Amino acid sequence: MADLSTDRVMLARAVAAAAGSTPGVARLVPGTGVPVVTHVPGGTVTGVGLGPAAVSVHVAVDRFPLEPVITGVVEAVSAVLAGAGDPRRVEVVVEDVDEAAVRRAARARDAD
Repeated sequence: MADLSTDRVMLARAVAAAAGSTPGVARLVPGTGVPVVTHVPGGTVTGVGLGPAAVSVHVAVDRFPLEPVITGVVEAVSAVLAGAGDPRRVEVVVEDVDEAAVRRAARARDAD
């Protein structure tokens, strides 16, 4: 694997892959207003912002509670950054909740 600390494109893609494979993450999303994307040759990496002090990841989730999903994303992305020797912190923004998650939560609440 190439050195992620020197390859912004690979780092953004690795962050997206790690976040996107976290249980409870339905997809990465660009957010509202100014899209959160990392521009790469031929396109963008949606939902990943590589800022100077933090890496932001914007997600839609498909389950509740949110805290374990957010913690999972932080841990997965932090591992990618640590592997690249990157000291930036991870910020997770839940932009949307998948409709199926809302239905599951309602069914579980009604079953109690």
